[in-house]
Amino acid sequence: MKSNFKITKLVALLLAMIFAMSAMTGCSSSSNTTETKAEDTNDDSTASETQVVIDSIGREVEIPDPVTKAVVANAYNTEIINAIDALDCVIGVDYNIYQDKESWKNKFTEDMVIGQSQKELNYEKIIELAPEVLILTGNGTYEEAEQQLEPFGIKVVVCDAYYTDQFEKSCDLLGQVFGKEENADELKHYFMDKLDYINKQLEGVEKKTLYFEYRREGNTTIPGNFFYYMVEYAGADNVFKDSQNVEVESEAVIAANPEYIVKVSAPDVYSSYYPPTLEEHQAIKEELISRPGWDEIDAVKNDNILLLSHYVHGGASKLVGCMYIAKFLYPDLLPDLHPEEVFRDWLEKYQKLDYIEGHTYPAYTFED
Repeated sequence: MKSNFKITKLVALLLAMIFAMSAMTGCSSSSNTTETKAEDTNDDSTASETQVVIDSIGREVEIPDPVTKAVVANAYNTEIINAIDALDCVIGVDYNIYQDKESWKNKFTEDMVIGQSQKELNYEKIIELAPEVLILTGNGTYEEAEQQLEPFGIKVVVCDAYYTDQFEKSCDLLGQVFGKEENADELKHYFMDKLDYINKQLEGVEKKTLYFEYRREGNTTIPGNFFYYMVEYAGADNVFKDSQNVEVESEAVIAANPEYIVKVSAPDVYSSYYPPTLEEHQAIKEELISRPGWDEIDAVKNDNILLLSHYVHGGASKLVGCMYIAKFLYPDLLPDLHPEEVFRDWLEKYQKLDYIEGHTYPAYTFED
């Protein structure tokens, strides 16, 4: 859906005028909670309030203060924006976000789609929507986006909200972008306080060995991978932490003989507010334990296997998944950590959705 197009000066001028007019209106939920950073002028009515943010890759970007119209790629970014009560500022999303209709209560329509993903953007559509900023991830095409959108005054902000170790910075960044600093700070501390509790309780404790698998057989996590810190922060000893490749052979898992196994969904199960059925969970587990030679793995022998839905593992930059894994490994050492309660809060308080059970197998209660 990329488009490398040439815009005539006349069309560019018209679009720039449309952008300038539309930028005068803001999102309904956005409140001007930050101090004005623009220099005083003789005519306050024409003063432009701007701010400089430092994004996830260290770029300084001057943007409106606050941003009231944004287009966003990557669901992790959108979830945090929703959690800090700035979703009404989002006027366009990528197709991957749009198609998960239940998660966003059908807020996003087809005419708001700005491309398939952060790597496949429709720049004509972005310019037509006339946002103030495009927010996308560092593994997207931010350099190309900046080149295409700069002539129209649309700024590009990189936010890597899918990395667990970047959660605090992502909250701070998006809070500043949308003038929702207080909400972002509350969200940040809700999860970081629980992570601090895990660290304190597990200090000096011998780590339990874990094999993590994401969807496909042999697709695990290593340093630098999206899931690495979700496992690391849970206090697990990742059996493939020294591997050079996220793809490992089945025989290597047998040889590593992990004490515990955590698997996220199946190859054909994508992120959805609605969890896999009990039968689907059971089929995923049966496929895993029936692999040749896996009956000799300690985790299989002792039935130390946890399945997470694609949706539940990813909440709050995968910190929700981290909570489940930590409790799975060390239930007696973490009596005050209740991951199902955390998930309920993530849904009801931060995503404005009704709580729905069944995203893990075995299922957790609020007391677990």
